[in-house]
Amino acid sequence: MTAQARDILFYNDERFFIATEPLEGYLKTISLPHNLVAPTTACWRGYYSKWAIDNNKLFLIEWEGYILDYQKVGIEYLFPDEEFVFANWYSGEIRIPVGEMISYFHGGYLSKYEGDRFLEFKVGELVNEYTKWLSQEEIDRIKKRNDELPF
Repeated sequence: MTAQARDILFYNDERFFIATEPLEGYLKTISLPHNLVAPTTACWRGYYSKWAIDNNKLFLIEWEGYILDYQKVGIEYLFPDEEFVFANWYSGEIRIPVGEMISYFHGGYLSKYEGDRFLEFKVGELVNEYTKWLSQEEIDRIKKRNDELPF
């Protein structure tokens, strides 16, 4: 599997690439007129999203999907007459890889970074935030394992 294109999140005047797909739960609850199709192997889900946190609320601010013969559709395909949408369907964590990438994995969001920042949401509202860092021992072990790979 190819590494996947990540959604973008704007938070505290910074831009982050996230390793979570907050829209997936919502998409499972609706019926689309046409199925989404993968525009590339780096986007099997068939769409790209941009998110923002404002006043501790998560908003979908931009969406680009692909249907039929790779016809591009925008946010109005999911949310008619909306420019941006409060993500009140989303409860869970958004993972933001932080620090240096220490191990690349060519699939999904499985590459390893020095740490991960987690933003926890309940019905679209940010309720908690924390960061988990790998210890130097873990980083060294992963890098050593990478150096031992035959490719």
